[in-house]
Amino acid sequence: MKTQYRSLTLLAEVLFVGLLVGVASVFVVTSLAAAAAGSVLVTEVAADVRTPTVRRFARLFRTALAHPVAVLAPAGLLVVGAVDVVAVLGGLPGGRVFGAVLGLVLAALLAAGLRGAAAWRPERRWPEVLAVAGRETVSDWRGSLGLVAAIVVVAVVVGQAPAFVVVAPGLLVLAAVAVGTRERR
Repeated sequence: MKTQYRSLTLLAEVLFVGLLVGVASVFVVTSLAAAAAGSVLVTEVAADVRTPTVRRFARLFRTALAHPVAVLAPAGLLVVGAVDVVAVLGGLPGGRVFGAVLGLVLAALLAAGLRGAAAWRPERRWPEVLAVAGRETVSDWRGSLGLVAAIVVVAVVVGQAPAFVVVAPGLLVLAAVAVGTRERR
């Protein structure tokens, strides 16, 4: 296939995966499993192994959801984040400093979650994957900064043009897969 057409095909496939991940993440607590399934598809696309399909995504998504950690991790992050935001907005003494620290911790947790989703494979268990992702978030701080930058850019783009919310998850998954691939080189 010509390079120019392969580039367009790759873009279309990443946007398609983003759509699948976005639809599967509607309930928010399923976002980790959706990102994991999407990362497997993006990795396969990048390696020219196969074209992503809805059936393959659904199979991977069900497998990723099989372990309770896939749902409990995003739910726990949501609950703790909501309680902290309410505390900061409620006039907690030192709220601005606490809010800044909370933002950094949230960014690190999101980067770790993206790393975990990119590293997950059907034969791997979530607790081990997330433990390794947490360590890599700290040890590979450059990659983590890249993921945080991707999160910020996607948030700004979606804030300015909400229609991009449909494909934004695919771009985050692509960034996480790219950071994970960069580490292995």
